[in-house]
Amino acid sequence: MNERASHYPSFKLRTQNSNSVSYIPYLESISVFSFLLHPLWPESPQQSIFSSTPAIADTSLLFSSRSASFLPSTIMASLLLEQQEKLRRAVDDWRLKSTSILSDLNAESLTSSSSCSDPIQSHIEPTDDSSDVLYLLDSDNAAVSKFITVLCHDCLEISHLCQLGKRNLYKRLQLFAHRLSSQQILLEGEPQKAFAQSLSLFIELYETVDGISSVLINLLLQLNVVYSVNERSVVRPLNSFKTFNFRAVFDSLGEGISVLLVLDEILRENHCIKNYLSLFARMLSKVKMEVETFNITLEEFDFIDQVIENLQKLFEIGFFQRLIQAEALKNIRNNKKLLEAFSFTFHENCSEILLRLNSFKELPTDRPKIFHFLALLLFSLNASGEIFDKKPLKLLTEIIKIIPLIYIEGKGIILFDMLKTQCSKVLSSWLFTIESSKDFDLIQRNYLTHINELHSRDWEVMKDSLSCWTVSFQSSIHPSSEIQSEEWLRLLLKQILQGVVLADRLYMLVISMLDLHASLEVPLRREKVKSVCHMIVSLKILGEIFHMKEPSIVRSLPHIINIIQSDIEQLILPLKVKLQNELSKGNQSSKLGFLNSLTRGSKEMDTKRIDSLSLVNMCLQILRGNGSIKRQIIFLINLDALESIGHLDIDFQRIRKLVSKLNIISNFHNIISEKINCGFLYWKKEMLQTWLSMVYLDNTKFTWIQYILDAFSDGLLLLKHCNVTDITLTSYEQEIETTLRTEIIDPLCRDIEADLRLHVHSTNLKGSVFVNPTKTGVRNLSWYTRMKPLRLPFKFIDIKLIVEKYLNFAFYSHTMMSNYDHKIYSEMRNLGEVKYGLELDDFHLIEYSFSQDFHILNIFENLDNFSENYFYNILNQVLIENDLEGERERKNLRVINAEHFSNFLSLHGLILISEKYSEFIIDFLNKMISNLHDLLQDDAQIDNLSLNNIAIEDQSGSHKIEQVKCVITKIGNILGLVKITYAGYSIYISNNSWFEKNSSNLSLSESCKKLGFSNEIISLGKIIDESQIKSYQNNIFKPLSFFISIISQKHQSGDLSKFKDFFKLVVYIVGNIIESRALNKDKLIKRDYEINSLHNHDGFIMGVVFLLKVLQQEREFDDLNWFDNERNKFEEKDCNKISEKNKSSGIISNSISSLMIWSQVPSVNTDISKDLDKNRKYQNELELIECSLKIARIIIS
Repeated sequence: MNERASHYPSFKLRTQNSNSVSYIPYLESISVFSFLLHPLWPESPQQSIFSSTPAIADTSLLFSSRSASFLPSTIMASLLLEQQEKLRRAVDDWRLKSTSILSDLNAESLTSSSSCSDPIQSHIEPTDDSSDVLYLLDSDNAAVSKFITVLCHDCLEISHLCQLGKRNLYKRLQLFAHRLSSQQILLEGEPQKAFAQSLSLFIELYETVDGISSVLINLLLQLNVVYSVNERSVVRPLNSFKTFNFRAVFDSLGEGISVLLVLDEILRENHCIKNYLSLFARMLSKVKMEVETFNITLEEFDFIDQVIENLQKLFEIGFFQRLIQAEALKNIRNNKKLLEAFSFTFHENCSEILLRLNSFKELPTDRPKIFHFLALLLFSLNASGEIFDKKPLKLLTEIIKIIPLIYIEGKGIILFDMLKTQCSKVLSSWLFTIESSKDFDLIQRNYLTHINELHSRDWEVMKDSLSCWTVSFQSSIHPSSEIQSEEWLRLLLKQILQGVVLADRLYMLVISMLDLHASLEVPLRREKVKSVCHMIVSLKILGEIFHMKEPSIVRSLPHIINIIQSDIEQLILPLKVKLQNELSKGNQSSKLGFLNSLTRGSKEMDTKRIDSLSLVNMCLQILRGNGSIKRQIIFLINLDALESIGHLDIDFQRIRKLVSKLNIISNFHNIISEKINCGFLYWKKEMLQTWLSMVYLDNTKFTWIQYILDAFSDGLLLLKHCNVTDITLTSYEQEIETTLRTEIIDPLCRDIEADLRLHVHSTNLKGSVFVNPTKTGVRNLSWYTRMKPLRLPFKFIDIKLIVEKYLNFAFYSHTMMSNYDHKIYSEMRNLGEVKYGLELDDFHLIEYSFSQDFHILNIFENLDNFSENYFYNILNQVLIENDLEGERERKNLRVINAEHFSNFLSLHGLILISEKYSEFIIDFLNKMISNLHDLLQDDAQIDNLSLNNIAIEDQSGSHKIEQVKCVITKIGNILGLVKITYAGYSIYISNNSWFEKNSSNLSLSESCKKLGFSNEIISLGKIIDESQIKSYQNNIFKPLSFFISIISQKHQSGDLSKFKDFFKLVVYIVGNIIESRALNKDKLIKRDYEINSLHNHDGFIMGVVFLLKVLQQEREFDDLNWFDNERNKFEEKDCNKISEKNKSSGIISNSISSLMIWSQVPSVNTDISKDLDKNRKYQNELELIECSLKIARIIIS
């Protein structure tokens, strides 16, 4: 432990939109750069209900180092202070550069509907530079060092190229030419255009495949030499090897071959690649004849033509078959020893892995390793053309039965189809046996049954394990001390391994179940659908927990790696001491020549010891590093060589298990990222609707919504990575948003509105709503309104704001009806604030709004129509549209008030109206008075009216009386218009008080002069000032007193004999109005009332007061004292009815006979109570009319 050098890792920041790379030293206290370890989502969107996320550069964070050892606290503190200062400077420098980097970003990328990049995320992985690998293999034993270096170099290169292929090729090739629908018809030239746009992808494909093939051939040639040596004593270090056991080398070889197999499967499934290539090649052949026409140089065309020709050859043969048919591997086909070693390695390693499959001992690397060794077996079978042993085929049959489907980077590989395509000649009889017996279809169904059994068996255990792991992992707190305890680090190591295994298990179950049910067309039961959704949510929760613990893991990861490497060292260090002792004893015995000559094979034994010691020293040297993937590969190759020598008695199986742990720990971030990535759900988009609707019905699962959206949003990351068209990307975004609206938001809005309505009705209308919670259940919808805004990659969705918008719109629309609706919805609004925490708007009644086509001049030019279409409200001083029958097919009524006139005058001024305003009013009033005179001229019933026969009860108005009331109402409505118009004019004048005389404010012309405008503008200002002052002086809008005096002077000189008893007629009509209003109020809820009977009568009252004023009959009307007389009559009737009620209640005796008589005779008290209620209604209406009359007389005066 103390020998090992301690180095601190460095973090490499790689920004997506810039080429600059800055290195930040690793710091033990990670809090300084905690902003790099968390996604930078906005805290709360304030712009709108749907607000787009800002574009943030995608930054990955890698650390590379040799692992840190446990140092004394003083040395550790000084190093930390030094590293902290370096980090501070680096971060400050990076912040200064960020402004220029952001300013250089392409603005066009920010205009798309989707966010152009992902938030900043941390990527944790130990790395090494290529130069670090060279000195790890330095040794005095040149033969061993050279041998290991050659193998390591090829294996590292294969690992690097395979990672590039998996990361850059698999998914992009799968989604090449992906369209919204397979039925979509492409336009002419679209395939060629799509292939040309992806030409860089296919160039990268060719280069990667060519690179992998070259390295594989080189490695195979090296192995061919190893397995072809007959005289081992001639070659070093092969003469020291007892057997050849290159498991790590064969694993790397199989990994490279598996990449070629996966690429072949992708090309076989995606027919568009070959079709588009052929169309593009055909187009090139035509362009070749006219190169100059297309503005392309001959060199560029030759390059493209050569690339297309190479791709056609490559696609025609196939990547795997191209490797098999390579001329350089001719000798390998005859090396049966090497090919048998491939088959033996497949059998030995896969047999070991199969023992722990489908259990909690299964590791995330087990299934990929099975595929690697299977690829190695396929190469052996194809290269040799024969089957050496039946054991690999029996094991292969067992593998196909246990796992017929293997997922590599999310790509499902059906093993039987791959074997049928790549190895049909050698395995023809075996494949025919399986296919002819239809075993493969049965194998798939059995595998689905097995997966369902695993789910039923393990799901409850997995839920318990996940719960315990979550509590344990989240409750573990990073030690505050500078030196972390080994016990705590081992606990964290155990927790990370458990989390990785759980994630792998969940991922395997979910993707296998969904794919098999879809491919075999077996429907999922509802319980299984819910459990699959639960597993998806668990995956996302597991990933979120790892993300939350990243700072603690980053700080502890070098030390955890250090612990694992120390455990391996404890197993290897005794071997070093043993070998050194043996060699020292051998050197002493070599001095005695006669003894040395007597010992047979001593020289060979010394060679093995020296080679073993060299390999042990290399292993120890490798372990004094950061545990990167490169070091692990080199270590395993050294370990295999040490086991092949066979001189040391060591537990190689235990060391390999520790290396497996080291592999998982050092690569845990990549493993977790792969397992929690639910991009495969893009092909199962229909599940989103099912899961959201299922979750909405269960209030306890409301927190699942965000995780389900995150899972399906991974499909967006997949589409972006594959550079699909913007139409495809936008369509998927809209599909997610639309499904969320239809399955969650819209039902929630309706249910909350219904809940509020039923709650109010159950309180106000007893017995109208009956809810049995034991049967219907109780749903607490307030959880949804208290949720944080749902986060999508392209916008935020705030459910609370959407519900508030919906309810505001609904309440506003429904309050246009009648007054009792306004009260009910007010209660619903208050209940929504209390019950659901909603911030709803106050009600804006329709009486304060009007349409945009409001124009004063149109009103005054059509006063006759206006007086019929609007009625005057004397209390609110507004004119309300008369459309209760809904003839205009609108949901609301137009209302005019003084503000509308003021706003109109502010916009258009007074010029449009001029002096016509007064003429229009006077002409209309004269016309209405003449019409009224004509109606009163020859009506005998009106002439015979007297005060004695005028009463409220039992009124029967004639048609003439209704016409008289209508004319008077028109007059009152127009007088109300005059009143409101003058009020609006007064508001306008007060807002423009700078036109008044002796005003200290400057006029418009003076203001223009002060500002230095030209003379033309100043002259225009003078014209406007003069017109405004003239308009103000002329006082265009006149008060009511002006029109009363004009009309009075005109009609006093005329014949007014027919108006001499007008005050009596007024009393008759008022009595008729009171009777009608009192009777129809009871019919309001029954919907059988007359529409005309419910009109506002303030216009009639206003007209009556105006005519009494003009006719000078106010005193006569007051002398009648009609309102007091009627009030006294009603009071007298009330007294009589009350006394009669008291008498009737005292008649009934207590005898049984009286009780029987009482039960047979109708009750008198009921009729009396009805009469009392009727009298009170008449009294209320009488007081209302009297109050309106007094207000109107105040306005007229």
